[in-house]
Amino acid sequence: MKAEERVIGNIEAMLKLSPIACEILQKAVMEKDRSILEEISRIERDGDDLRRETARIIYKGAFIPYLRSNILRLVEDVDDILNTVDKAGKYCRKINDLDFIRSSIEVGRLLEINVLLCKIMSKNFIEFFKDPEKLKEAAIVVRMLEKEADNMKHSALESLRSRDIEFWDGLFTFNFIESIEEISDVVEDTMDTLQVIVLSL
Repeated sequence: MKAEERVIGNIEAMLKLSPIACEILQKAVMEKDRSILEEISRIERDGDDLRRETARIIYKGAFIPYLRSNILRLVEDVDDILNTVDKAGKYCRKINDLDFIRSSIEVGRLLEINVLLCKIMSKNFIEFFKDPEKLKEAAIVVRMLEKEADNMKHSALESLRSRDIEFWDGLFTFNFIESIEEISDVVEDTMDTLQVIVLSL
């Protein structure tokens, strides 16, 4: 297998980990089951292994020089998705009372949006290289979902302000909501980087 094919295959493998991690986070919140959150950290470590291997292949000469920086940036963007899901999982573990985030319609929608965004990226990644028009259409959908996620975050935080909640639980809940919205931001950044790469090919 050519070095370039290995790089693309590794990035696709990393992307396929992202909806799995998001679904675990969603299940942990909805079912109040923190015991499964450690699985997200394991997935994040698997992503780190792929990131390191992929960077090594690129530094050894995969792709022509002017493409390498953007390919490396794409690898880092995808790794950031997994890192951010793991960060959200860590905040979730620190929240004593999960009732607010479990009952919040906005939080539920944020978690759902993240699964959808990661599935868009992971299921269509190879196709995006073959069909730039499909990539353009997907980018529009990603931006729309990211905008919705931003609105959901603000609404959820506004609801949180009206709650009588213990300080540390409030802080960790705030950070959790911020981090699950950040996932959508990182997916959008990943899509932007991918568009630059496809236009450069």
